[in-house]
Amino acid sequence: MIERFRDLWAHRELLWNMTVKELKVKYKRSVLGFVWSFVTPIIMLAVFSLVFALLAKGSDLHWFAVYLMCGLLPWLFFVNSLMQSVGSVITNAALVKKVYFPREILPIAAVGANIFHFVMQMLVFFIFLLIIQWHFSIYLLLFPLVLLLEIVFTLGMSLFVSAANVYLRDVQHFVEVATMAWFWLTPIVYTMATLRGVAGRYTWIYLLNPIANITLLWQYAIYNPHRYGPSAAYLSLWGIVFTTVGSFLLLFASYYYFTRSERGFAEQI
Repeated sequence: MIERFRDLWAHRELLWNMTVKELKVKYKRSVLGFVWSFVTPIIMLAVFSLVFALLAKGSDLHWFAVYLMCGLLPWLFFVNSLMQSVGSVITNAALVKKVYFPREILPIAAVGANIFHFVMQMLVFFIFLLIIQWHFSIYLLLFPLVLLLEIVFTLGMSLFVSAANVYLRDVQHFVEVATMAWFWLTPIVYTMATLRGVAGRYTWIYLLNPIANITLLWQYAIYNPHRYGPSAAYLSLWGIVFTTVGSFLLLFASYYYFTRSERGFAEQI
């Protein structure tokens, strides 16, 4: 495994080039190009602010659009990374068959490109927060740690599905369906207080979902306890530990699975 990491490090320039290629392909033949990374969150903020200003009247969540974006932007980073990486090996079949390089570069590059988009979108989001004079708290310092945690989990999932999809093409279709259900199992468009009213004492089962805990961390860091209210109580130490340990275990297990599976990639694609 250590030798594999060294090999990956030796091909870091290729990883960079593949990541840049993923960025260019996304906006190929586009007039605005990378500007779309800024335009998309601006439109989302404008629409959500207008709609939820009307729908959330009387709610204990002030600026519901801000609460929504705290979870939606990280979710889009996760799901877009997963959807791009699941077919990354197959779409680069010609390269895989002809040239040697660490194949894990392909899904990692897909995640890397989405990290760039996510950072750009969060930059727009924070400019919006500054404009409305949002009450930031000390918990904002958790930002890089939460981002690292989500990247680890996303890489683990991406490595696994990209390798599995080579042998079973149904994986790509399953991911599309699973992410739709997964979205509604994550506290993005509703609060944990609302869920508790439905799930009651079984809420802890819901928190076995790593993305749910990661989303709660984003909301805690940005929306912050001052405005987040009672829902902040659902961010528990055991949930953070479970998600952190589980994410790193997933990454190592998926990396091992990927490196073992790649021996048959050329024959399968």
